[in-house]
Parts: sequence; structure tokens; C-alpha cells
Amino acid sequence: MRIVGEWLLCTDGETRPVVKAFVTDVAGAEVEAYFLIDTGADRTVFTADLLALLGLPSSAPPPGIALAGVGSRPPFVVVPTTLTLYADNRSPARIQGAFGALTDPAAADMSILGRDVLDHFDLIESRRRNEVLLLAQNHQYRVELAP
Repeated sequence: MRIVGEWLLCTDGETRPVVKAFVTDVAGAEVEAYFLIDTGADRTVFTADLLALLGLPSSAPPPGIALAGVGSRPPFVVVPTTLTLYADNRSPARIQGAFGALTDPAAADMSILGRDVLDHFDLIESRRRNEVLLLAQNHQYRVELAP
């Protein structure tokens, strides 16, 4: 399985590695969103805007669990849903779970794909080659010295 992401030019002028994902909403439909690939994030987190689009029931996070970024601990809730990534051959990789969702729209402008999802894949991020790849199952990679 090979999921192809991209380097996206964001509104602040920075180019970042992202992957398009689909999150199941309250009606069972898939809502499309870009997710920032963040290997430093422990958990996948939805933006407040995505949370509103999903219409899913939410609950308070378990005691002692917090989301922490650079200098902040934004408020969040937990939502049970399915996150789907589609391979280049359109086969789905579905990850079910209870994901964090920010409640403050100013807290983040892009959802974050964290290690709870990324650890299911081998990740290749190459800005120089303009590649973002998530590999699993029958795909693999090998690093070789260039001649």
C-alpha cells in the first residue's frame, strides 16, 4: 500500500508535508481534509472547524490527558470516528479510534496526523525530491548510496 501525500504551500507562505484524509461524520459520510504530517505529535488531532463539520458526539478527555504544543495546552474533546487514507490504487487504510479535536478555532488551522496513525506506516518525507509517501503491506523502501 502506497499513500501519496504532497508538499502544500500554506496560507502563511510555508510549504509543509500533508496527506489528504477522509473522516467519517455523524451521517456516515466521508469528510475530506488535509492533515499536517507531524512525527513529533503523539496523537492525531482535528481542527475545531473539522470537528464542527463532522457533527459527532464528543466527550471530555480522560483525566491527566492533555494536548501540548509550543507553549500552549489548547482545550479539546475526544471524538470516536474512522479516519481513512486512500492508496494510489484507491484501496483504503481505515484507522478507527477516539481522536482529539480542538475546540478553539484559533488553536490550529490544519488537522495533525500524529504517531498514533503514522506508526502504522513507513514514512518518507523528501522536500528535495518533493515526495511524501506512507508505505505499508506490500510496499517497502531501500536506501542506497548514489554513484
